[in-house]
Amino acid sequence: MSEVTDNPVDARALHLQLAVNRAHSAARAGDLDQAARLLDELGELDGPGQPGEPGGVGRATVVAALNLRAKVHAQRGELPEADACWSRVEALAPDDQDAAAGRRTLAKIAAGRRHARPVVHTGRVAVIAGALAATVVGVALIGGAVKLIDGGEGGGAGSVAEADNGSERLSEESRRADELKARLAAIEGDRAADAEQRDSALDEVAKRLAMPGVEIRRHAGDAQLVFRTGVFPYDSVIGPEGAEALTEIGRRLADLSAGTPVETTVVGHSVAVPGGAPSGGSVVALNRARVAAQYLAQDSDLRLTDFRLVSADQRRGPFPATAANAPRNRTVTLLITPKGPPPTP
Repeated sequence: MSEVTDNPVDARALHLQLAVNRAHSAARAGDLDQAARLLDELGELDGPGQPGEPGGVGRATVVAALNLRAKVHAQRGELPEADACWSRVEALAPDDQDAAAGRRTLAKIAAGRRHARPVVHTGRVAVIAGALAATVVGVALIGGAVKLIDGGEGGGAGSVAEADNGSERLSEESRRADELKARLAAIEGDRAADAEQRDSALDEVAKRLAMPGVEIRRHAGDAQLVFRTGVFPYDSVIGPEGAEALTEIGRRLADLSAGTPVETTVVGHSVAVPGGAPSGGSVVALNRARVAAQYLAQDSDLRLTDFRLVSADQRRGPFPATAANAPRNRTVTLLITPKGPPPTP
């Protein structure tokens, strides 16, 4: 099994594998209703944006889930539904032998060359008697897979007798399911711990950087510092109030970073002007970010290289793009992002 990383795609893959393993164990134990419920909860696995797509998660597991769903349908006597699932398997994996064999048998039944009835009813599977009529199509769980039993081609009771008790395989499936559950719990625990640590760091950012004339907008992963009045009266010439505020923020950032490591992005903003580019950022905005970084660093232990400088799109000012707000949008904003813990070796 591949190593699991703390990644949404990996987590989705593990959830999918765990559900399929549980459904497989339920089917082997004879609880077809439970197997069907677990598989139905996975939804349309090969639909748009789902795990079966290239770049999604667990194509092989998706194929296994659809195959198992088809076989459970077949054992319950739901042959059209079984054929639909196998058709989806063939769309994802054209060379899949289980799907091809299952669809061939179902096609013969549909053409009248086979007679079919479900071997068992839904719910707990009863022990299948040895004497099945030669025309009956059944399903047996064999070695962790489900096979169509067709007495018309020599399968008969002998094929049903091939079904093993599966105790060893069930134990292995249970062990794998427990392992997957433990890995998922570890991932979710790490995420919860990281989220708690990030929230605590953002609380400290908001506390340390709160000051008159500055609005702190808290987001899920960062805190945005917005100046209530424009920092630059024109071009990249900074105003005295803005210079004083940035210098004070620089000192506070240096103190904050000593105990709560953060990354600071200085975002320059500009206003679209007639004849100028209406979007895409601007040299003026980037120059404003550069000037702001100089004031942040000049009276603190921070260096210019401690800051990331970017230009915002002209349409993405801190305030709505109206004529009245134009002076306020000639400014910079600061994005303060807590640094995550170092990767676990």
